[in-house]
Amino acid sequence: MSFPRFFKNLCISLLVAVTAWAQDAQEIVDASAKIYADATAYSAQIESRTIQFTFPSTERDGAAPYRVTSTLYRRSDLKVSRPNNYLLGTQTYTERQMSSSPMGAPPPTGISNWVFLARSDAVGPKQGSFMGGRFSVRDVPESQFEGLVNSRLGYRAAEDLVLRYFQAKPVDVATAGLSTLVEPGLIGRESQSRPAYRIIAKSKDGYPIMLWIDQETFLIVRSIVQRPQALRPFPIPGRDGGPPVMPTGALNAGRNVTVVETFYKNQQLSPRFGSTDFTIPAEPSGERLQVEELGFIGVDDLVKLAEVAPLTATGPGLADSGEAGAPGEEAAPTPAEPAKPAPIIDGQALTYEQMQGIVLIEGDGGGSATGFITKIRDVDFVVTNLHVLCGNKKLTLKTLSGEEIPYMGIFGATGCDIAIIRIGKGMGDLRLATDVFKTSKIGDKVVVVGNRRGGGVATQTAGSVKGVGPKLIEVDANFQPGNSGSPIVNLGTNEVIGVATYSETRRVEVDGYAGRAQGSTGSAAASTVEKRWFGYRLDSVAKWEAIDLARWNVQGDRLDKFRETSEALLAIIKFNFKEARQHPRLMSIIDNFEARYRGAGNNSMTAATEVKDLFRVIRTISEDGVRDLSSGDYYDYYRTCQYWENSITAQLEFRKEIIEWLKKYEANSSLYLSRMRNGS
Repeated sequence: MSFPRFFKNLCISLLVAVTAWAQDAQEIVDASAKIYADATAYSAQIESRTIQFTFPSTERDGAAPYRVTSTLYRRSDLKVSRPNNYLLGTQTYTERQMSSSPMGAPPPTGISNWVFLARSDAVGPKQGSFMGGRFSVRDVPESQFEGLVNSRLGYRAAEDLVLRYFQAKPVDVATAGLSTLVEPGLIGRESQSRPAYRIIAKSKDGYPIMLWIDQETFLIVRSIVQRPQALRPFPIPGRDGGPPVMPTGALNAGRNVTVVETFYKNQQLSPRFGSTDFTIPAEPSGERLQVEELGFIGVDDLVKLAEVAPLTATGPGLADSGEAGAPGEEAAPTPAEPAKPAPIIDGQALTYEQMQGIVLIEGDGGGSATGFITKIRDVDFVVTNLHVLCGNKKLTLKTLSGEEIPYMGIFGATGCDIAIIRIGKGMGDLRLATDVFKTSKIGDKVVVVGNRRGGGVATQTAGSVKGVGPKLIEVDANFQPGNSGSPIVNLGTNEVIGVATYSETRRVEVDGYAGRAQGSTGSAAASTVEKRWFGYRLDSVAKWEAIDLARWNVQGDRLDKFRETSEALLAIIKFNFKEARQHPRLMSIIDNFEARYRGAGNNSMTAATEVKDLFRVIRTISEDGVRDLSSGDYYDYYRTCQYWENSITAQLEFRKEIIEWLKKYEANSSLYLSRMRNGS
């Protein structure tokens, strides 16, 4: 094939691919638009940053390529129920690096605390302001309400493609929000809080807009909008008290660019609101807006967006240069069709991004388990079971790519067998269900992925939900040792609904009446073995406690020694002196008893006295152990644990039952002597 022909075919292939991207992008945008347009109610937390840049018209050696003139941070909580109910709470923080006020007056910079605007069917428009530590509520005219809302939300042209569906006035959805986009193109996929399509488009005025649309829900989770404008000069004081003049220097040449970055969090479509949901809070938060916690990308990345000419869907644009988004983004191949769940590739139920969050855990005590990376209150953790910590003075956490993860702290759930291990930076895309009872039902398909049988690989076990409780979820996925800490993922919602924790085997009686009704003469009910698998719900955890691994192991060792002593005492009751002698504290006691017993010969009275002395000594040891274990402070896991071997309560009850048997044999040593001699 000649080079010109090859080049021609390559161009045709690229054109076909780009056209397909544009078509798929339009379908994605249309699907998102329909979801918002059909919503009867809406709630969300919106966090945005508006930055104004100044670009000089000419470049000078040593001069900065741009200058940030102002930055406005805004956090808004919005509830809307069409047509009249509205509640908006906003907080803003403004930073200005360059005065733009006349006569050189200092620019306003600072905090504007929560301002609330509310309107409902039952109550007219009101405004609540919390500033300077004082809160007040006043009525506002209906004619001013819409303007106040738009002002607080900061509408500028087509900047906000979501909130324009939920204005304080009736909305024509055919001309609102996403319907204003021109020539959308799909330029990549990446993970925000969950897998998202990255789409570039233009406003009707030709300015670039970038969107991240959730691949499953088709809700917009993030947007970046550019709005160039001519730089307007402002007057400066004249010399010697003369009138203000309009400068003509380089400061007023070039252009301004405003870039707005917005995150849409906790979005709920058509939630059920009550009348109290649209009232201004009696005690609003007076906390200051912590702008460093909002998670926006760097200013230089936004500048790169602002420096790009308006893009169209006829070229990959930013996908080629890699300059537009967060690190680690990948340009998309031919995208999956919208409105379809993530495909199962070669039998793998989790996506590549989700599998990145699976962690293999090895302990120096020889155990193997699983964990998974997720965010809890916007902090990265590895989640596993608390019992995974037992017997391990050191844990090694590794991703499936072999990368070892350093950890900074361990926390345990009170009342649940769940541990979370703080890490610096997470990966993967395993999201937690916020309310398992609402989002999961019996029969939902699930998959459990983890280090089954400690093989050092992540395998998956499929099943379904069998039951949901306040703390536990039951599934029929046959997870095994090594799966402790594995995520239980609901394939319908693509969320983690539980942490695989334990299995339980029970012998269950089967009703025999049906057989007898057909002429069976059997009188005893038949039985069968039933195995069940359980995981703890993370959404049920009410409290966490910090765990020091060294102190954790001291408490575990203390409980292990107590249990070993109980088992040795039980061996004595069962006449198994060989086993009891393995316990170091009882070995000399048993040796002395056997020597005295042999010395008694056939004298039953003397032998019975030796038996009584034996039980008196070991009963004293047993009671001292109960008092010792009952004292001191323990982690909640050991105090409330349901596993027999790690439960302080269960071990104390077990020891107390042994003590009662010791008392009986101490009081009737002749009976024990008789049974010991008869081997019964």
